[in-house]
Amino acid sequence: GFREKLLQASVGVKMATAKKGTVTFTGDLRKDFNTQEPLAFQKTPADRVEAAIAWDDASLYLGWQVNDATPWVNGASEAAQMYALGDTVDFQIGTDPEADSKRDKPALGDLRLSIGNLGGKPSAVIYRPVAKEKAPKKFFSGVWRDGVEYDSVLTLTDARIEVTVDEAGKRYLVEAAIPLAALGLKPAAGLTLGGDFGATFGDAAGKDTLLRSHWNNQATGIVADEVDELRIDPGNWGRIIFE
Repeated sequence: GFREKLLQASVGVKMATAKKGTVTFTGDLRKDFNTQEPLAFQKTPADRVEAAIAWDDASLYLGWQVNDATPWVNGASEAAQMYALGDTVDFQIGTDPEADSKRDKPALGDLRLSIGNLGGKPSAVIYRPVAKEKAPKKFFSGVWRDGVEYDSVLTLTDARIEVTVDEAGKRYLVEAAIPLAALGLKPAAGLTLGGDFGATFGDAAGKDTLLRSHWNNQATGIVADEVDELRIDPGNWGRIIFE
């Protein structure tokens, strides 16, 4: 919509720094990622998110601390649907440094990583609209009657994910170590890639996503269309600088 375009223009392109170093998960975002100023974004204080990123030669480390009245609840029965059915954390990146930085449609190397609570266990899914190695899946909605097919949708088996839920404090923390090979990511000092961080928030029953919030992408108003909710918008990404 027009309002989202205005919002996006006012945000511009934010910058995040990914420091090199192995992260130990203790449930303290600032300490674990060695940062006093995590990335922060919110639509209201009740849904504030803080996020952090780091890397070493084997893994990409990601952390999210999320304010949420009903923390870490998701009604999905399959991992690929978690983004539409409650609480998830989200990371998007364009892994190909040669891809057109002005693109507004996903290209080879662009992916979305979604982590949620699947039947009591943290689960991670990688969505690739365009991929060489095919593991296709179709997503349907009222608007897109024929569905939209992604070239590859895979549940990660070798990600290390630790979740701390603070019911009383109305928040949760997710810390994840994702193998670089699973992402097809080759970080190096001085590399800059497009990317974004986000979270989805479920209704009180934990059955449906009511709110989407991202660090850089402001075009996240739609929560009633499972195809649009999955869309990857490289044109609205920030920049991640690897140190």
